[in-house]
Amino acid sequence: MQNFYYVTACVLFAVVGLCIGSFLNVVVYRLPRGMNLAKPASHCPACGHPLAWYDNVPLFSFLFLKGKCRYCGAPISPRYFFVELSNCLLWLVCALHFFDAAAPAYGALHALLCAAALSTLLAMALCDMEEMFIPDSLQVVLLVVAGLTAFTDPAVAPLEKLYGLLLGGGVFLFFYCLAFLLFGREGLGFGDVKLMACVGLLLGWKATVCAIVLAIAAALADLVVRRAARGSGGEALPLGGQAEFAFAPHLAIGAALALFCGNALAAWYASAVLNL
Repeated sequence: MQNFYYVTACVLFAVVGLCIGSFLNVVVYRLPRGMNLAKPASHCPACGHPLAWYDNVPLFSFLFLKGKCRYCGAPISPRYFFVELSNCLLWLVCALHFFDAAAPAYGALHALLCAAALSTLLAMALCDMEEMFIPDSLQVVLLVVAGLTAFTDPAVAPLEKLYGLLLGGGVFLFFYCLAFLLFGREGLGFGDVKLMACVGLLLGWKATVCAIVLAIAAALADLVVRRAARGSGGEALPLGGQAEFAFAPHLAIGAALALFCGNALAAWYASAVLNL
């Protein structure tokens, strides 16, 4: 019976994640532009023709239409396909990692909150990549979801989550203020400060340390790739086509990795390196 609950949860999470991924594409396109998320109905950005339900089936419609609008033939960005697929995989991994077959309702709730947090982080990362802007409404969603995990997370005490909020927000607020003192301008956006405060509340202070380290590592790797592209005569591979450096995608990567293995990495470091 426990195996049945586990398999059922994984299938349901994958399907729901796929549908949520389709909605995230709407959020990423409309929210930074101040558009209503419900109206008008889904339509082709090129010709404006409303899309039928069978043109909105996640993954399959893109493949069936070969990445083109049925009505005008304009190309559809591959981003729509990859966002749907990525969110489906994120939700599936949350079910695999957090669902407790021995306590289905309790495990499903925590897995659901973690999956919702990852979907919000994905939307934040895409908004920052494309618009260099993280909507405050997404920050509020992440804050609420992270706060609710204090009641469902069996591995992290609520007080540790509060410490995580102070640590994540505090560290990035320090660098935000330091950049103003040294350079007279922003070194990173204040949206990144708020994002890391929410991530800290989600993860707890130990995993937040791991998230920061992993995010910095991801950002450095990105910069190395850009520099290598410049050195080889190629383009600088900017994120979202902007000259500014979008940091939210790297923060989202660090947070996602730390959500699954941050506490284990912290425990390993304390025992193997610090001999605690």
